[in-house]
Amino acid sequence: MRLATRLAFGFGLLAALSTIGVGVAVRERLASNEAAQFQREVEGVCSRMVGELRRQGEIDHAIVAADCEENELADALVIALDGSDELRMAGISQRVPKHREAFGFDELVLAADRGAFLVVSPTSLLTMPAREVDALLAGQTKTFEIRSGKGTGAGEKPAMLSRCTRRSLRGFLVGEVGVRHVEPALVRLGTTLDVEVVPTWTTDPAAKPATAPSAAKAASSTPAGTVPGGRARTSCRFEDGLGHALTFDIFKSTKALEVKLRDVERAIALSALVSLSLAVLFAMLLARSQSRPLAVLATEAGKVAGGEARPLGVKKGSREIQELANAFDRMLGDLAVTRRRLAAASRVAAWREVARRVAHEVKNPLAPIRAAVETLRRLRARNDPRFDEYFDEATRTVLDEVHRISNIVTEFTRFARLPPPRPTDIDAEELARHVIQVHRAAAGQTRLTQVTQRRPAQLRADRDQMIQVLTNLVQNALDAVRDVPNGSVTLTTDSDGHYVSFVVTDDGPGIAPEIAARLFEPYATTKATGTGLGLAIAQRIAMEHNGDLSYLGTSANRRGAVFRLLVPIEGPPPMSEVPSSDS
Repeated sequence: MRLATRLAFGFGLLAALSTIGVGVAVRERLASNEAAQFQREVEGVCSRMVGELRRQGEIDHAIVAADCEENELADALVIALDGSDELRMAGISQRVPKHREAFGFDELVLAADRGAFLVVSPTSLLTMPAREVDALLAGQTKTFEIRSGKGTGAGEKPAMLSRCTRRSLRGFLVGEVGVRHVEPALVRLGTTLDVEVVPTWTTDPAAKPATAPSAAKAASSTPAGTVPGGRARTSCRFEDGLGHALTFDIFKSTKALEVKLRDVERAIALSALVSLSLAVLFAMLLARSQSRPLAVLATEAGKVAGGEARPLGVKKGSREIQELANAFDRMLGDLAVTRRRLAAASRVAAWREVARRVAHEVKNPLAPIRAAVETLRRLRARNDPRFDEYFDEATRTVLDEVHRISNIVTEFTRFARLPPPRPTDIDAEELARHVIQVHRAAAGQTRLTQVTQRRPAQLRADRDQMIQVLTNLVQNALDAVRDVPNGSVTLTTDSDGHYVSFVVTDDGPGIAPEIAARLFEPYATTKATGTGLGLAIAQRIAMEHNGDLSYLGTSANRRGAVFRLLVPIEGPPPMSEVPSSDS
């Protein structure tokens, strides 16, 4: 995996996990805060509803008290009772329903104790026993009072009672009682405040509020503050200050809370996506800025072996990359110095080896020259009659060895001052036929053949130098099979579209392993005659053509030797790149 991909993956994963982790923590904290806030809102609704009920009770009490002070119904009833005015009492009975409607009460009772008088609206309450009427009139009149109720019958519903009373001259307790049912008021408040109210004072399971057909059961089994079925609940208590109280539960839908939490989750997901995108973009930019110098470094490092690497000169990037680039540049400088030193040492070592072998080759003919001269001097000193007879032989020996030394010097000069190749377009197959034709006369009984496998295209090479190499190889092969009956030498030409190969095969005795290892060294030879520079010169020509000359071992029948000359079709490098003949 590339550096850019690894950084993008790592940064993206880190950003996504960090954002999601922080987001989840924030979401949980926010959910907890929102839930607590939501519960406080529900509890605030409870306080508001209790306050509205209390305010309504106080208003009702003020209305009833004002009605008594203005000598309305209660005063008229006192006068009627004191005068036993049946007609007046009948008129009062007709006025009670209008008063109830004007004041907005659910029930309005105008009565005297001891069953002296009873007018109610609605008339369904006329069945109230006299003792209940007396108990109703006997209550306190300073504030409203809560009637908790014991069932769902008439006169039994939970309500707020507001009363005013006075005594008649005949001792009757006359009073006006306004009754407002609590449950309808709660329903109206619940609708206004968008909550669901479930009374808990109901003892009859069949009596369920119309606004919450299934909430009574939930209220009886769910603790306050939980959210069953997507609703929040709280319990409320409404008191009148006289020890009477009503309790009811409020349920509020948590849909708004859930919408908020979903918005938070979407915001977290969007933040994670944005963070991931930014992290990946940042990682890619960072990786590109960091990997570009590394890619250049890798490219130049791959050129080190070929000697083509150039200093990077990196000015951008992190400090570590700059230090790495500077170290690479220093290494290139040190490597160049080392190569020059190694090349110089190699040249010195090569010339030392050549000088040693030249000295060895020159020393061999000097021995017979010295022996011949010393013999002539002894014969001359003794005036030996054989002097004249030996003189001719001695001088011939000296001349032969001097000629041999001259040949060694000439060959060495050719090796040392080999001219650079001058390539031209040549036909490789025609070149091979020419070499075979030149040596056919000298082959004698040896079978000399030329084979073409895949006809090569035009080859750019120095024709004379190519002929020199092939002549050396063919001549060596002919020398190897000279004493082999029915010996054969084959020159095979082939091409793969990029290189042309010339393979020379013979079926001679082959080459000993100890000689094969140094075949291409100067003055290495197995022949009694010759300087041993032929293969060294041939290999140098191949190298200067950007090719190769190699010994491949024995042939397919495990006899003889196989040499291959490999030359590129496009020819040798330009003259400026050819190694100097003096190197």
